[in-house]
Amino acid sequence: MVTRRQMLKWTAAAAALTVMPRRTSLRAAPTSPSEPITIPAEPVTADDWTWSSRVIHAVTIYKEPSVSSGRVATYQPDQSFTILGEVRAPFSAHNDLWYETEEGYVHSAWVLPVRHYPPQPFIEINGGFGFWGEVARPYTEGYRMPSTASGRQYRFYGGCVFRVLESLVDENGTGWYKVKDDYPPRQTTNHQWVLAEDMRRIPRAEMAPIRPFVGNKLMTIVNAEQALICYEGDEEVFYTKFAGGMGGNLATPPGTYHVLLKQASRHMSNASYPGQPPEERATAAIFDLPGVPWVIFFTLRGHAIHGAYWHNDYGIRRSHGCVNVPIDAGRWLYRWVHPIGAYDDDFIRSDSRVGTPLLIV
Repeated sequence: MVTRRQMLKWTAAAAALTVMPRRTSLRAAPTSPSEPITIPAEPVTADDWTWSSRVIHAVTIYKEPSVSSGRVATYQPDQSFTILGEVRAPFSAHNDLWYETEEGYVHSAWVLPVRHYPPQPFIEINGGFGFWGEVARPYTEGYRMPSTASGRQYRFYGGCVFRVLESLVDENGTGWYKVKDDYPPRQTTNHQWVLAEDMRRIPRAEMAPIRPFVGNKLMTIVNAEQALICYEGDEEVFYTKFAGGMGGNLATPPGTYHVLLKQASRHMSNASYPGQPPEERATAAIFDLPGVPWVIFFTLRGHAIHGAYWHNDYGIRRSHGCVNVPIDAGRWLYRWVHPIGAYDDDFIRSDSRVGTPLLIV
């Protein structure tokens, strides 16, 4: 339970944050007063990977990190290029991050950085839970059956997470994985099939709890700044910009909450399901998103903190009420908050006695 004294202390601290200058890095990071920001949660395995990208909406490559410089090339959705580095240059009031490419510079908002791994080894599954996997390239396809001729159900993007249920080798020697996918609107089963070489097994170490025995953890979400800060006692240990609810019925609701449920993967959609009554169908813009990674629910109405792969523009309101964070930030938060679960848990339930408290102002 949260005492009145604690609540007053948190509210005062959060109010102060709304007027304090903050870091503007769009890369989430553990923080300390004396150390620069670094990218968190790098893979602890020795996998060979490179920073690639996936274009979300059509983007332009410029000679310099400025829209007034010469245009070099245009890329269309789902095309890719190599990201060589990051630079800061004016663009919008909330986002000055540009990526350097082999051809020039592109603004980050509609370009998703993706860890591109080499083709992954086939892992045979003989019953049991299976394993957690993430898409290891800019995108792969989800099929109805373990065959490219069976018809595509969804396109799965780099950073998406799924539970791998079964493995199979077809008559051509090609490895396939059956992945769980939460009964999405476009299909009547809760699974799809993907090429095994496109799915990387997430090691247990990359999902292990972060400082699980530290007490007095608190997450503060400041809507005015679109900033999320994690505390252990009075020490700030993590900071990231986020993209919250757009407002009105789609606002991220202020208040005091606790983590209620964690899921490493969730299909999120407000599209109409077969047989759904008209009065229950979505009235807002339709979204239908498989494999949303690192989901932390904090209300029974479906509000959650989670990684996002459909934009890369943080510090501005753009969600339907959830708190969108970069995928690496989502993984860190998922590991840091209570409750603590096992690797082979599909979901981890909690309540106000156990779940990490959240203060949203």
